Amino acid sequence: MLRSKRILLACLSLLLIVSNVFSQSDMSVALVEKYLNKAATSYDEGNLSEAYKNINGSMTLAKSNEIDFESNLIMLASSIYTAYLKDIKNHYSNDKFIDVKNNLEKFPEINTITMKKLVQQIEAQEVQKKEDKRDAQLKKQSEDNQKMIETFQQDSQKRDEQFKKQSEQFSESIQKMAESNEKTTNAFMNGIGKIIVIVVVILVVIVLFIMMIIWLVHRASRQNQIQQQQYAEAFKLLAQNQSQTNQLMIGGITELYNSDSGLKLAGSSRWGQESLPEPEQTPEEKEALRELAAKCEDLGAKIDQVTGRKNNSKNVSELVYKIAMKLGLSQSVSMIYFCASMVYDAGFLGIEEELLTAENLTEEQRKSLQRHIDLAEDYIQFVPKKYWDVFIHAAKYHHENMDGSGNPEGLKGDAIPEIARIIRVVDSYVALSSKRSYRGGMDKDSALEKLESQSNIYDPDVIKVLADII
Repeated sequence: MLRSKRILLACLSLLLIVSNVFSQSDMSVALVEKYLNKAATSYDEGNLSEAYKNINGSMTLAKSNEIDFESNLIMLASSIYTAYLKDIKNHYSNDKFIDVKNNLEKFPEINTITMKKLVQQIEAQEVQKKEDKRDAQLKKQSEDNQKMIETFQQDSQKRDEQFKKQSEQFSESIQKMAESNEKTTNAFMNGIGKIIVIVVVILVVIVLFIMMIIWLVHRASRQNQIQQQQYAEAFKLLAQNQSQTNQLMIGGITELYNSDSGLKLAGSSRWGQESLPEPEQTPEEKEALRELAAKCEDLGAKIDQVTGRKNNSKNVSELVYKIAMKLGLSQSVSMIYFCASMVYDAGFLGIEEELLTAENLTEEQRKSLQRHIDLAEDYIQFVPKKYWDVFIHAAKYHHENMDGSGNPEGLKGDAIPEIARIIRVVDSYVALSSKRSYRGGMDKDSALEKLESQSNIYDPDVIKVLADII
């Protein structure tokens, strides 16, 4: 009898637990629907900010409770995000734009092609605004320079006219003195006294004339020195203005920066745009960078061990560093690229060992192997936040091709981050020129020719620098 009561109590407890679990699940679903309804109402009323906040709350709650996104949730979220991005495009806010991009990465289910195009259009629009602003600055600087030159020319002309006027006045004075002397001479021609006076007067005139010439020569020389100094100052000022103009041209299009990292992370228009002098690193920053390099070196050795590629991380990272410096990137950026290129294949540490050593792979196994680009994040948690995006770009996009045929996102051309484009070339070159268990390595020229023949895959600028280095 006692045993039957215990069994009955146990059954009742189990039923309460199951009921509680389902109740919590129902509450989560109900809360998701509540946020969804608020988002729909706000969207209908034209309150995009409130709709955006509520739809994010609905998706966040659904994802945290592992509730599958329903089609109506995805459709409403896509509509709200599209309208929100269009509003940002018309009334740009950097904070809102960064928040939307972060949420699109967080909720890939709604990141449609339309959404990506809108993001690219907004980024291109902001770049164009910066270019227009830079052009306006350059135009104003050019106009200021022209005004300064015109002012200088006018001052120079005035000085020339003044000097000419003084010369004419001096000539008139000499002529009057000569006329006066002639009259004096005629008055004293009848006597010796007149001759003496004439001689004295002539000598005085000659002395005065010589002194006047010396004075004029000295004054002309002084005026010439002043004029030369003014020319020198003017051209010095022009050179300084030209230097400032060049700096504006260098820095105008390279400001799509990650706000945390301080490094250029997205695809750049070309290399070396950030070649303005960088601030001196503090001893603490240098020590932190040395520690980061040591950790990357240890992790790179582990990657080489599991993949069977001896010294691969060392060979790749050294070439990446040399190419980055040759391309005109700064010392600190090149050093971060050096560290990231030691661990770009960290995701292989999460792949089954038999897949890494297999010579022939099935299509399914090949897809499993490609997952290493998404697994790297788990092994590089030691990377400081300000360098995080560089390391993620190196790990995730080093298989992208210039024509957009690569993995995983199909990025194309300059949309591929710098670090990924450099690693793509160097990784292939090292692989072609290294010996493997199943084949010998190519010579340097043959490996380089193979890369050059595939400009649809590899960045020609990187290949050209690689050819100069090796």
